[in-house]
Amino acid sequence: MNIAKIMRVLTVPPFLVILVVTVLWKTTSVFITVWDAVPVVLFLAVIPLLAYLLQPFIPYFFQKGRSGQRALAIIVSCVGYTAGAVTGYISGVGREIQLIYNTYLLSVIVLTLFNCFHVRVSGHACSVSGPLVFLCYYGHIAFILPCILIACCVIWSSLTLKRHTARDLIAGASVSVLSFFIMNMIM
Repeated sequence: MNIAKIMRVLTVPPFLVILVVTVLWKTTSVFITVWDAVPVVLFLAVIPLLAYLLQPFIPYFFQKGRSGQRALAIIVSCVGYTAGAVTGYISGVGREIQLIYNTYLLSVIVLTLFNCFHVRVSGHACSVSGPLVFLCYYGHIAFILPCILIACCVIWSSLTLKRHTARDLIAGASVSVLSFFIMNMIM
């Protein structure tokens, strides 16, 4: 049970964003300089991470426990992802970086809609499959096996801790994968 909890913590969305940005910066031309990567980490990792830090200080979300944490995470992620997409357009980032911003934004919009209709979809699976898709798309074939291993760890930990059903996990992963393909076609 403890290993499953550790897996969930190690694969929270902000950590995976930092991992994917670091790997892409070091192995591809998506991020030319560190200053190309810093805003992406700020908008897609640091700002969403604030949800976990802010929850104890906001009684409404704190009193709701885990469901309050989840709701606050969605709200704060919406703010960070929207700010990233808008800032990307305003500053004229390259297509590759804007695709990352737009995919994250579309994913959180879809997750929010599901949440509004009380349809359980795993945000964790969504946030894991997105970076994995980007690593494979922008990287090379060597990223596929580590990506599959990370996804398996998330599936195992989520099922072990009974946080989600297999359907929730498949739906969550599908949201980010479909968001990526939709944004890639639009752009």
